Amino acid sequence: MLPPAAASATHGDAFPPKANSAWVYDSAEPGTWVDAITAYNAVAGAGHALNQVYSYGTDMEMYCPDNDGTRCAADDLYSFYTEAGGGPARTAAYHDAFAATSDSFTISPIIDGRTDANGYLQGFNELSPSLAAGFADKVAAQVCADPHVDGIQFDLEPFDVSTKNGQYYFYLQLAKNFAGRHTSGTADDPYGCVDADHPQGRFYSVFTFAAAIRPGTESAANVRDILATYRNGYLMDSLYDLSDAPAGTLNSLVNYTSAARREAGNAKQWANRLHIRYGFGIPASASAHEFTTCTAGPNAIDNCEPDATGATGHPMLSYTRAAVAAIRATGAVHDPRYIGTAIWDFGDDVSWNGLSFAPVPASGDVLDYLATSLPGSQNPGVAQGPNGD
Repeated sequence: MLPPAAASATHGDAFPPKANSAWVYDSAEPGTWVDAITAYNAVAGAGHALNQVYSYGTDMEMYCPDNDGTRCAADDLYSFYTEAGGGPARTAAYHDAFAATSDSFTISPIIDGRTDANGYLQGFNELSPSLAAGFADKVAAQVCADPHVDGIQFDLEPFDVSTKNGQYYFYLQLAKNFAGRHTSGTADDPYGCVDADHPQGRFYSVFTFAAAIRPGTESAANVRDILATYRNGYLMDSLYDLSDAPAGTLNSLVNYTSAARREAGNAKQWANRLHIRYGFGIPASASAHEFTTCTAGPNAIDNCEPDATGATGHPMLSYTRAAVAAIRATGAVHDPRYIGTAIWDFGDDVSWNGLSFAPVPASGDVLDYLATSLPGSQNPGVAQGPNGD
């Protein structure tokens, strides 16, 4: 049963809904982290509880000749949100634990992508508009067949719509499908994305950095197209991995604090110029640059490197506090376009190229802090721009 603190975190009439979220990666049976989220919400104050999970759903894969996106055919493009892939079972576990007993709890599975020899997103970006749209149709058909899915979080990295490439046409068609507008009329909804439980259809988010919406860039205009045309998308801005150094190079607390303030401030300001919704992802467990320990395996490609002070790690709580302070400094919690905060993460492993980072999952001291300090949206309203967006 969802505790009162979490149930109070309603999202009102906003769509996509206001939500504090957690990334969850089941390690064994579906619903691995149900008890941890329940325990967190039992002590979380109003506005600090979690009312959405980004549960791992599946991936998208491409098997084009020579990994060349220009040579792809529709049959080379795969989405695996199927019973055999386990995504619906994981979604159902969190739905049954939380959303089934609370209208304010939403389930937004993660879809990520496979990287092949020449780079997965290189081929993805090379897809023609028609193939990219067809790929979106495949995803929508699978996702909207699951009544427990409220939205999808896409972790296709690096996010890049600096041109009207395959990503652009994929997301634009996906948004159209999720709104029930596959071709033309509002009733033309072949995938059933709009139903009694989802009268506004399904929503989606993209994971990236504020640079994608820098004012005056083609990227910013294209992001507005994909997120705002059907009013069902939002940008999840990363406040972790805020470093251009190789993975495994520790981000000092001084540098991280400065970078987080700059990133959060830019994301809020620039999202409002575009009239798009946005949220923040914060480090509650380790990332490839913000960590307490880094261990190199025998086949590691990169190295564990200290920060400029010689430190080899910092308490995770120090990074979390700095991220929360950065969000609060922007005033985002009172912004109608602010969705909420997502915490990274509930899982068993954070690794990259043979390097393993800790702590993972989010530790008790961090969760205790977030239970009183997680910066959720304090404005339940719907932002209205000059064009009603």
